Amino acid sequence: MSKKDARQGALRGGLEQLRQWGFDTEALSGAAVSSLTSHLGKTSKADLAIIFLLGRIADPAALQALTSAVESATDKEFKREARRSLFRLAQKGMSAPRPESAAAPRPALKLGPEIEAYLSAVDGAGGRLVWLARPQAGSGLQLLQGMVGDRHGLLRVGGMVVRRKELRRMAQEIKEKHGVTMISVPWEYADMILYEGYEKARLSGQSGIEQFSSLRAIFNPLKPKPSRHPIFDRLDAADARSGDWRERCRRLLDEPEFRYWILDEDWIRPYLEQIEEAQESRLVLNQVQKEERFAGIVRDAAREIFSGARGEIFQRRMEDMALYLCETKREELAKLAFAVALQLAEGALGILDISFLTGLMQKSLAFYLGQAKEKASEEPSLIVKP
Repeated sequence: MSKKDARQGALRGGLEQLRQWGFDTEALSGAAVSSLTSHLGKTSKADLAIIFLLGRIADPAALQALTSAVESATDKEFKREARRSLFRLAQKGMSAPRPESAAAPRPALKLGPEIEAYLSAVDGAGGRLVWLARPQAGSGLQLLQGMVGDRHGLLRVGGMVVRRKELRRMAQEIKEKHGVTMISVPWEYADMILYEGYEKARLSGQSGIEQFSSLRAIFNPLKPKPSRHPIFDRLDAADARSGDWRERCRRLLDEPEFRYWILDEDWIRPYLEQIEEAQESRLVLNQVQKEERFAGIVRDAAREIFSGARGEIFQRRMEDMALYLCETKREELAKLAFAVALQLAEGALGILDISFLTGLMQKSLAFYLGQAKEKASEEPSLIVKP
């Protein structure tokens, strides 16, 4: 079979797959680019068909997706098909701007690769602000920003073109208002966070994120490749878990970025009820017995919450915070956060004597118990005093 016949066969197969997935290969417009590129990375035949169809859509979004595909693709056939589609768009008067031959563009916040990425600290609800920025010839930076929660995925997304000065101002404003620095991270990792967040939100039926695929295609039209967390390139695992890190890691709770960390109420609720039942028990307990019962509830809660799927969520939180602490020049604290993440990755064994986790559990229980007590004091009493 000739190369031409093989290409035609692959295209026909890819187009048929797209139809089976519910995509109308005849109704092509700029509005279809987002839906089309969302299928990239599923099969090689579908990828070729997607790139072929993009060449038939005279729209800036299609041009940006194809330009990014040519720059990031490693498969020769895929790249060749992308160039064919770019040529077809050029015949329709749409060409990607050539980079200026003057001095290379400087990243907004620090020197780095063409695609820059920035990440905030993890907030109390498990949310992170993620930025992808890419220089646009003569027009500043194309910015993709998303808020990603580790339980519900991509919560908000937006894109815009900004000047470098404006991006620096945005970062400074976040630091002044929230005390959070936007740290530089490998763009592949930031892209993976956004993509995984989008998939989680999409599967749950969340609205308001429909434009994500077309915005992301400007940076990377392909499915991100799995990779280990970048903190493993910054810190040594054995060094992080040396000494009395289990006791010392409680110091993390004193840092400003951990100040508002409180476990989600639906995770804590069963243990709050146990504490309330113990407090209302008719058994006469002395102070020591009460403290022992409370400590037992804390141990059970820590064992159950910081393992399994929830343990994986907290592992990623601690890995991100270790990277954040590293980039903000707090390496000793970064090692402590990394050590906690490493222990969480190993499962439930060894969790109970990690002072950061038990301290966070105690803090969360105290917070919700205080809320319940305050609410009860505000409710009108039905007892009429003489």
